[in-house]
Parts: sequence; C-alpha cells; structure tokens
Amino acid sequence: MPRVFLRYSACPFALALFLATGCAGTDHPEPEPRYAQPANLVEIVSEFQRLGRDDVYRFNVPKDVAGTSILKATLLRLEDFERKHGNGYRDIVTFTRASAYERLRDYPRALRHYRGVARAGGELAEAARHRIDALETFQRIAATTLPADDPSEYITALDERVRAWNALVERHAGTPLEFLARVVAERVDRAKVAFVELNRRGLNDGDELVAVAYSELLARHRQSKRYYRHVLDFGDYYASLAREYALLNEPEGLDFDFRTFEDFAQSALKLYAEVAQQDGAPEKIEANGKIEGLKGMMEQMRRRGR
Repeated sequence: MPRVFLRYSACPFALALFLATGCAGTDHPEPEPRYAQPANLVEIVSEFQRLGRDDVYRFNVPKDVAGTSILKATLLRLEDFERKHGNGYRDIVTFTRASAYERLRDYPRALRHYRGVARAGGELAEAARHRIDALETFQRIAATTLPADDPSEYITALDERVRAWNALVERHAGTPLEFLARVVAERVDRAKVAFVELNRRGLNDGDELVAVAYSELLARHRQSKRYYRHVLDFGDYYASLAREYALLNEPEGLDFDFRTFEDFAQSALKLYAEVAQQDGAPEKIEANGKIEGLKGMMEQMRRRGR
C-alpha cells in the first residue's frame, strides 16, 4: 500500500486563494495574540499539520495555548469555521476533520468523512481513498470479538490481535498510521498483563506469568510515552505481593519470614527507583511518593516481626 502523508499541497490553488483572501473580519476587539483563535482555514490546517503529526506513541498529543488537545481543538475550530463561513473549501475541511478523528482512533467518524471526500472526487479524493482502505483494516481488527469463556483462549486471542497491529505498524512504517497502530498494540499488550494479573490465582504459576507479562510489556514498549507508567505498575504489583504476604502471614507470628516479604518489597523499590531517577518524567514525583510509602511499610513490618 502506498504511504500516504497528510498534505494539502495537492490543492495549492484553494490554499493560495485562502491566503490571499482570508476571512471577513469583525468589529470585536482583538484578543491577546497568544489566546487568539485561528482566523481562517489556512491557520487551522497549518497548526493541525504542524502539531497533529507528532508521534503519538512516543509523545503526548500536543496542546494549544488554551491547554486543549490539538486534535479536539481542530474539530472545534473547523465547526466554528463552517458556522461562520458556510461550506467553502469543503474537501479541505472534511479531510482535516477526518484526519483528526483518525488520530483520536474514532474510526467510524474518520471513515465517514474520508468517504465524503472520496465521493466528491476532488484533488484530495485519492488520498482519502488510501486512508479508507487503511482504516477499514484498523476498524476490522479493533472489532474482533475476544473469547470470554477460557482464559488461555482469551490470552491467545490477545496475542493474535497484537500480531495483527504489529503487521500494520510495518505496513505503514514512516506514516502517522504507524504511530496509531503502535498505540493500539501497546494497549492490547497492557490489557493482557491486566488480565493475567487479575486471574493469576486460577493460572498455573500465575505470579510468575504476571512478572513475565510485565517484563515483555516493558521490553516491547521501551520507546512509549507510557513506559514509566508501566514500570510503576510493575512496581505496584510487587508491592501488592509484599502486602499480601504480610496479610496472610502475621508479622508477629512464627510463620512470617521477613526476607520473603523484603524480596517482594525490594523488587518494587527497584522499579520505583528507576522512575524516580528520570528527570522530567511526569511520573517521577509519584515514584518518590511510592518509595517513601513502601519504605515506611518495610520498617513497620521489621519492627512487628522482632
């Protein structure tokens, strides 16, 4: 499949005309420049192209000056543009709206708008048709039913879905669709970990399977913007094992083995410390808090076990 990037150079006449004419002004006072909304379609599209094409797997979706996701802001601005200026430049408006829905992973709405552009037969029709072909595959994989009766079959189905998304990552390498496929593959990988963790008591070697699942998640998604969140979750798992051990084995009793408890706690601390050392990571403050809390619990268990 050809790699299609979101460009509007295919309709230079429309954009050039818009640059020359702009939109009709108003008599309202000019807002402070950094809070001003885009005055015409070229500004809306340009900002979307500039900020909306970032790698959403590695980076958070950019926000505008008001702190709103550029994807949601673009949809609102396009709606406002149409309300004020009618249906001019419909193909550009509809294609941009479809692209915003695409990045929000709202495949039905994205497909509906891309199909509208394709039916119109304008200069963006071919690009829209390529997007339709790709997103129909995205939508089909996302809608796949997962078996609900057997845990092993459920896990196998999740693995198959991940393989399907990874195939799309390779097919659309270098395009925004690659990033979207990576995001969904990561979500499925995380869902698998959550399922194994919730059902570990009913699985053979359940505790070990959870640790393996977390390790695989971290290995696969080292470049993800959510990597340190996954590390914290892995630490939380070990911390929960420490708490569970302390609940099942009274620290004041003879059955409580502090070293067993400490092994769980130290595994958690090691993962928390990895995040706490990352300057600039949003999760750093949370990691430090978890470290202090867990150290407090370890000291309490040590005193009770004497």
